[in-house]
Amino acid sequence: MRVFALGGTGRVGRVAAKVLAQDSVVTEIAIAGRDLAIARRVSAEIGPKAVAVEADAVDEPRLARIVEPYDLVVNTAGPDFRVALPAIRAAIAAGTHYCDIAADGPSTEKALSLDEEAKDVGVTALTGIGHMPGTSNLLMRHAADQFDAVEGVQFCVWLALSRETYKVMGDPAEMRMSGRVNASWQTLLAWVAGHVRTYREGRWVDVDPFEQAAKVSLPGGSAVSAFPVASTEPVTLPRYLPGVRTVEVLMSLDPPQLNELLREQARRVAEGEADAAKAAMAFLEAIVSDPDRWLSGGRIPPGFGMVASAEGWKGGRRFRYSCWPASAWESTVGPLTTAARRILRGDIRKRGVLPPEAVLDPIPFLQEASQYGREPPLLGQLLHESLEPLG
Repeated sequence: MRVFALGGTGRVGRVAAKVLAQDSVVTEIAIAGRDLAIARRVSAEIGPKAVAVEADAVDEPRLARIVEPYDLVVNTAGPDFRVALPAIRAAIAAGTHYCDIAADGPSTEKALSLDEEAKDVGVTALTGIGHMPGTSNLLMRHAADQFDAVEGVQFCVWLALSRETYKVMGDPAEMRMSGRVNASWQTLLAWVAGHVRTYREGRWVDVDPFEQAAKVSLPGGSAVSAFPVASTEPVTLPRYLPGVRTVEVLMSLDPPQLNELLREQARRVAEGEADAAKAAMAFLEAIVSDPDRWLSGGRIPPGFGMVASAEGWKGGRRFRYSCWPASAWESTVGPLTTAARRILRGDIRKRGVLPPEAVLDPIPFLQEASQYGREPPLLGQLLHESLEPLG
């Protein structure tokens, strides 16, 4: 089977390509990027199955011609709000199966409208199967599945930085020199620029994220103020959770003043003063230039975390169920490559444009994907869980 790794020269793409190249079902993997020299270097690192291809994710007609001989497009190119939609359209036009890590809600809404086209040509296009979305969708689906009738689901993710750990954001000086601004930070700026689409009281609504912050209790007893973001889960999950009334994805940065810095840069994007790349650079450079100002006064331990929760009825009583990773097993590469292998092997037979919760059984899938995280589950324990009676 032949795999086309669009964005295979990037940080996530090259790791995913290495994992897939080790699978016996994969006979060839194309490392595709805009810079052919970099693609050749990455191909040499991966080995004899890899070939280098020059490709631009937004050149839709040419991309469709290139991927037509391949069995699967694995798209890790970014930023999502720019490249995901043309890439999925190209795969459908070529009749080639597809998966990506796209995290942009508005783009995903448009991609879902291509569902019938994908079905007509027999294509499985699995969108948003990475860390967030991907793991997030499946944890939310798992939380909802604990109830006889679910009312609402919520996912909160937080990033706490300190003067000792902020370098995990990436080096803005290197980004400026290379001209490659981290796509994740661009996506985050796009998530909170202007109004955000979320799902409340049984309908999609647009809200100002920074005016809609909510207090969220975290595992361990601490709490943060978190704001809604325009990720894909509120767009996709209501279609697959019968009766659900609320679906929200919330984010928080710590120390709290980072949220104000993010808000200022998001305003610049919303008002057309800067694009997402320039705003992301300004955000990162401000922190690096004055860490004492931006990284003092943290309220929670440094690190990254996530928790999914649901409220609903079980056995005639109302509860809140929450779950979160029991170790640092979550990653982007694990879900993406696990899904890619399942598509290649024919384990996913449903056709159309599909989010993770439409075709994947949460716990078995995450158990398999968890083997690629920094800390695979100890003794097989995937999650910590809590169940709290309400009223």
